[in-house]
Amino acid sequence: MKDNKKIAIVTDSSSDIPPEMLEGLPVTVVPMYIGFNDDLRKDGIEIGTAEVFDALRRGLKVNTSSPSAGDFYNVFDSLFNEGFDYIFCILLSSRLSGTINAASIAKVNLKDSRINIIDSKTSTICLGLTVLQAARAAAAGAGVEELNRLIEDLIEKNRFIAILENFEYVFKGGRTSFFGRILNKALWFTPILTIGKNGKVHLKKFAKNLESAFREIYNYAVLEAKKYPKCKIGVFYGEDPRVALEFEKLLRQNSQLNIDELIVTKITTVISAHTGPGLWGIAISPSY
Repeated sequence: MKDNKKIAIVTDSSSDIPPEMLEGLPVTVVPMYIGFNDDLRKDGIEIGTAEVFDALRRGLKVNTSSPSAGDFYNVFDSLFNEGFDYIFCILLSSRLSGTINAASIAKVNLKDSRINIIDSKTSTICLGLTVLQAARAAAAGAGVEELNRLIEDLIEKNRFIAILENFEYVFKGGRTSFFGRILNKALWFTPILTIGKNGKVHLKKFAKNLESAFREIYNYAVLEAKKYPKCKIGVFYGEDPRVALEFEKLLRQNSQLNIDELIVTKITTVISAHTGPGLWGIAISPSY
């Protein structure tokens, strides 16, 4: 239902939405930060994944940071000055980053209740699919209540599954709190990972090798996609797109699925800093 409000969508750069898909939509992407030796640069603007992978291979310490409260303050203030009446700010899982905290501080400092800060409880293109559907609905004239219901429903139903080829960069980056518990098996098997409803990374199962892991995540994606009359799928990868393109081919050829949009995208530099180049995954979302 239309309520004649001009509504903007704000997200962070971990959403992995190809820039061309945002053309004409009321979306502002706030870049995260990444760099070496405390020289932080804007994710996807001042630095790309190729530079990050090169730095990781050379053994450099790569630092990442969420956008600052000031970054969000400036974006919110600018959008209101442009004539927007309301802002939905849909961000990377609060269990994976402090981005939500920065946006919340900006809202408090701006003293404006017309901002809804939302924890997507997910990452990469799984977050991106929520942002895209919300932005398209806003552009079509959906009101605040309708958008709120849509976003909540997508967060509840979206699914994410991924595999890592190599844990070297996870440990180098200090992200050992989760993987330390499965180190012995991780050295011999390939863990398949999901993000749970609480927004935290979970181990789904182990596969005996990469080939079987690829089959597992493809089968999982098909099972989830079949739950919906129509679905949107995002396939993401670190450095090598060949597996992602094979997933795309198999999913498009599957006659059991009604896919009205399939996006293949490279992960953001901030995510790549913690995973290294060997990451592949699939996100599934109902299509409205």
